[in-house]
Amino acid sequence: MPVPRATGVPDQLSALCGAVLRRGETEWLSTLRGMPCERCLTVASRQAAAEVLRPAG
Repeated sequence: MPVPRATGVPDQLSALCGAVLRRGETEWLSTLRGMPCERCLTVASRQAAAEVLRPAG
Protein backbone atom coordinates (compact mmCIF):
# COMPACT_ATOMS: atom_id res chain seq x y z
CA MET A 1 0.00 0.00 0.00
CA PRO A 2 1.51 3.31 -0.96
CA VAL A 3 2.12 5.66 1.96
CA PRO A 4 0.32 8.97 1.37
CA ARG A 5 2.43 12.13 1.26
CA ALA A 6 -0.04 14.10 3.38
CA THR A 7 0.84 14.89 6.96
CA GLY A 8 -1.25 13.48 9.78
CA VAL A 9 -3.38 10.38 9.75
CA PRO A 10 -5.61 10.05 6.67
CA ASP A 11 -9.23 8.95 6.97
CA GLN A 12 -8.63 6.19 4.43
CA LEU A 13 -5.88 4.47 2.45
CA SER A 14 -6.12 3.01 -1.04
CA ALA A 15 -4.33 -0.23 -1.88
CA LEU A 16 -2.73 -0.74 -5.30
CA CYS A 17 -5.70 -2.91 -6.29
CA GLY A 18 -8.16 -0.13 -5.48
CA ALA A 19 -9.41 -1.49 -2.15
CA VAL A 20 -10.18 1.30 0.31
CA LEU A 21 -9.26 0.76 3.95
CA ARG A 22 -10.65 3.21 6.49
CA ARG A 23 -9.05 4.44 9.66
CA GLY A 24 -9.34 1.76 12.33
CA GLU A 25 -9.30 -1.07 9.78
CA THR A 26 -5.51 -0.92 9.33
CA GLU A 27 -2.43 -0.91 11.52
CA TRP A 28 1.13 0.34 10.98
CA LEU A 29 3.72 -2.44 10.78
CA SER A 30 7.38 -1.60 11.30
CA THR A 31 8.52 -4.42 8.99
CA LEU A 32 7.14 -6.21 5.95
CA ARG A 33 4.53 -8.75 7.01
CA GLY A 34 1.53 -10.48 5.56
CA MET A 35 0.72 -11.27 1.97
CA PRO A 36 -0.69 -8.73 -0.50
CA CYS A 37 -3.67 -9.74 -2.59
CA GLU A 38 -3.05 -11.05 -6.11
CA ARG A 39 -4.28 -7.83 -7.74
CA CYS A 40 -1.86 -5.71 -5.66
CA LEU A 41 1.01 -8.04 -6.61
CA THR A 42 0.09 -7.71 -10.29
CA VAL A 43 -0.02 -3.91 -10.15
CA ALA A 44 3.25 -3.73 -8.18
CA SER A 45 5.04 -6.01 -10.63
CA ARG A 46 3.84 -3.94 -13.61
CA GLN A 47 5.01 -0.73 -11.92
CA ALA A 48 8.41 -2.27 -11.16
CA ALA A 49 8.77 -3.46 -14.78
CA ALA A 50 7.91 0.03 -16.05
CA GLU A 51 10.60 1.52 -13.80
CA VAL A 52 13.21 -0.93 -15.05
CA LEU A 53 12.31 -0.39 -18.69
CA ARG A 54 12.10 3.41 -18.47
CA PRO A 55 14.86 5.05 -20.54
CA ALA A 56 17.50 7.01 -18.65
CA GLY A 57 17.10 10.70 -19.05
